[in-house]
Formats: sequence, C-alpha cells, structure tokens
Amino acid sequence: MNDFSNPVFVISLIYIILFGLCVGSFLNVVILRGLAGEDIVLSRSKCPKCSNKLKWYMNIPLLSYLFLKGRCAYCKEKISIQYPLIEFITAFLFVAAFLTFGMCYKLIFIYIAISLFIVMSVTDIKKYVILDYHAYILAFLGVVYSFFDFSGLSLISSISGAIFGYLFFEIISLIFKKISSYRIFGEGDSLIALGLGAFFGFRNLIYIIILSFILQFVFAIPLLIKNSIKNKKPKLTMAYIVIVFGIFTLGVLNMAQFFNLIDTFYALCVLVVSFFMLIALWILILEIKNKIKQNLDNNISDELSTSLCALPFGPALLISGLVCIFYLDYIKLIVKIFFNSN
Repeated sequence: MNDFSNPVFVISLIYIILFGLCVGSFLNVVILRGLAGEDIVLSRSKCPKCSNKLKWYMNIPLLSYLFLKGRCAYCKEKISIQYPLIEFITAFLFVAAFLTFGMCYKLIFIYIAISLFIVMSVTDIKKYVILDYHAYILAFLGVVYSFFDFSGLSLISSISGAIFGYLFFEIISLIFKKISSYRIFGEGDSLIALGLGAFFGFRNLIYIIILSFILQFVFAIPLLIKNSIKNKKPKLTMAYIVIVFGIFTLGVLNMAQFFNLIDTFYALCVLVVSFFMLIALWILILEIKNKIKQNLDNNISDELSTSLCALPFGPALLISGLVCIFYLDYIKLIVKIFFNSN
C-alpha cells in the first residue's frame, strides 16, 4: 500500500527516483554507443561534438544538464535534450511501476522491460534501427518471466506469443512485398513483436497490436493530411478525414450501444459510416498503387517512400507494450466496447 506517511515508503520512493535517473543516464549511453558501434561499458563518457572526456560531476543525471545550462563545458555546443528527457522518463516510469506493483521480484523484470522499451523506441525514432540483440534480450526476459510465473502466463503461452508476434509481421510484410516489391514493416518490427509476444503471451499481444495500430494511426494521420494538403490532393485529404471521423464515430456508437444508450438506429448508422469509410479506403489504396507505380517507373527504391507507415512502427508497438504493463485490463475493456463483443 502506498502510504506517504510511512518513512520507509518515502525513503524507498526517493531511492527509486535516484535509481531511475541513474538508469536513464546509462540508457543514453546504450542508445548512442549502440548506434555508433562503440563499447558500452569500458569507454569513458565524452562530448559527441568535441570528443573531450567528461569529468564525473558532468555526468550527474539532470543536475549536470541544468548546471551546465544545456551546453558542453569544453566546446560550449548545445547538449541534446535527449539526455535529461530520457533520464526523466525512466525515473518517472520506474516510480509508476513501483507505485503499481510495489517492492517485489516482479519489479526487476518490469524495470528491465521498461529500459528495453525506451532504448528500442529511441533507436528506431533516431535512426530507424532496432538492434537485434535488444529484442532477443526482451524475448529471453519474457520466457524467464513466465517460467517464474511472475506474469501469470505458462511457458507455452510465452513461446507461442513470441512465434505468433514474429510471424504476424513477417507474413504481412512478405505478402505486401510480393505485391509491391516493398516491405510494409521493417524486420526490426517483427523482432519487437517477438519480444513482446514472449513477455505478454499470445492473447495479450493481440491487444498490444490493436493498440499499436491505433497509436500509429493517431500519430501518422495528421502528418499524412498535412502532406496531402501541401501536395494539393483534395481527394486524398478528404479520404483521411473520413477515415478519422469514421473510426471516431464507430467508437462512440459502439460505446453508446454497449451501455444500452441507443438501439433502433445503431445498425443503420454503422452501415452508413462503414460505407463511406470503404470508399475512403479505396481512394487510399488507389493512391498507394499509383505511388508505388511511379516509384518503380522512376527506379526509386526507398522503402519509406512507399510504406503505409508514415512513421516507424516500432515505437508504436513498444509504447503499446508499455501502456499494457500498467493498463492491460482497461485496454481489454476498451477493445471489448469498441468491437461490441460480449
């Protein structure tokens, strides 16, 4: 129980905050040196601009950034906001996990998983790269997690979840590649799904995948609408808007029907909204086909230019996994309401 009047609890909370900040500082090292192919453990920290070795007091999480006013002590170049941001996010999530699960052995696995989620999300956002061994560590962690029964999953559920996650994204990518010569998802996305499947199991992974598509949709659609307006494509702009409005409307209708607020016109409303969404989807499919054809005719081989994902999909998967660590039961309820399943 979270009792802020208990000195032991308060001291534990302070320790978790400090521990989270230190881990966040280490995660920055893992991210940047991992992308650069440098040694993570033995090399001393240095300024990425002037390469001067940093003194110990220049590496204090958050405080050093504030005292140095966001600039290197040697060359005075700006220090990336990534450093204090990752430290703060890690400490925040560690505290949230502590308040949710308490001080227990399970918390160790949660902290490692959170750390891996952060590292893989940032590398994917920065360089569109997922380092394979990060996903393999997550998968191994998930299997051990289920083996000790901290997750409530059987070992079979963990392994089957890993296999399903990997094959789901690989099969979709291979089908799309067969049709268009391009993968819709990167190989890193398949490895992330492998790790998440091992950690959460087959059934829970389905909810994570659903949530990840929703998150990707939320972040990508504004960018796609902006680009379609910029490129003066009114049909495409309208298609995106119709799909956004349609998904929102279906959600509201299903929620209202779930709580018995409407009944008579429910089926008719769903039918009309779905009809317009299908038209909008057909417009999008035609646009994608035309874009692929243009790229092939012009010998353009950039996968990102023809991908359905305007942003890397890995972060959406990882953020969904992070959300499900804390709110899996609520996610299940929301999905149940949206799809109106009993």
